[in-house]
Amino acid sequence: MAAKNGRRKNKKSEKPSGRGGFLVIIIDREKTNGEWAMQTQITYLDNSGFAVKTKRHFLIFDCWAKHPANGKQGLAGGIIVPEELAGKYVTVFVSHAHGDHFNPMIFRWADKIQDIRYVLSDDIPSRAGALMAAPHRSYDLGDMTVETFRSTDEGVAFLTRVDGLSIYHAGDLNWWHWKGEDPWWNEDMARDYKKEIGLLADKQIDIAFIPVDPRLGDSMLLGIEYFMEHVGAKMVVPMHYGSAGAEAAHALRASRVLAPFRGRIVMPLTRGQSIVFEK
Repeated sequence: MAAKNGRRKNKKSEKPSGRGGFLVIIIDREKTNGEWAMQTQITYLDNSGFAVKTKRHFLIFDCWAKHPANGKQGLAGGIIVPEELAGKYVTVFVSHAHGDHFNPMIFRWADKIQDIRYVLSDDIPSRAGALMAAPHRSYDLGDMTVETFRSTDEGVAFLTRVDGLSIYHAGDLNWWHWKGEDPWWNEDMARDYKKEIGLLADKQIDIAFIPVDPRLGDSMLLGIEYFMEHVGAKMVVPMHYGSAGAEAAHALRASRVLAPFRGRIVMPLTRGQSIVFEK
């Protein structure tokens, strides 16, 4: 089946399987008691889903999970409970319509959160009141700006500037090099990925969420390695490894290309764990 850009759909970029994880600079959100209120707190939800609490805003990216993990509730269990976000300025981002990035249940949050808005890739059915984001566009939302990039799979990647931060969420914009694909397909993929990443070269990114998918085998790090060598960020959070974190973490540790950047790469262990970013 042809994708919107004329190439076959990358149906393989859905949630992987496996077990394990990797831990760097992780905090227990249940024990902080507001200690990190003036810092940026990133909570891992699942797969490519994250909640990002900045000084004045609460951002949610690609949340699809609706059941908590580890016997915990709310953010500590890797899910969004709208009652926890009452009184916050919430912006929900969805990069594309794949089921491991988007769940229509997110629209029910508006019943409990007064100040909530949605920024949705335009491959998702149009939603009243939502900003439907097309690739290669810039949007001024008043208290934040959003720039979009074309995914090498479906939908868009987001570069959001808010509260003095620059936050990049790649969605499924990745170097999807699959064994067994036709050489021309993988060559097109490499060219398209490098072209999009080139548009980020001068953006001075603080936090970047980048796919690392173990199902790509020896090619799983092509995307993050190219990103770090040509763009970089102060903190890089791998994603899209599902529960195959051990395999992804081993590859990240073993990469000679990433060795100079290893101190910037932070990978959560399990759903509900949080990372603190200080600028």
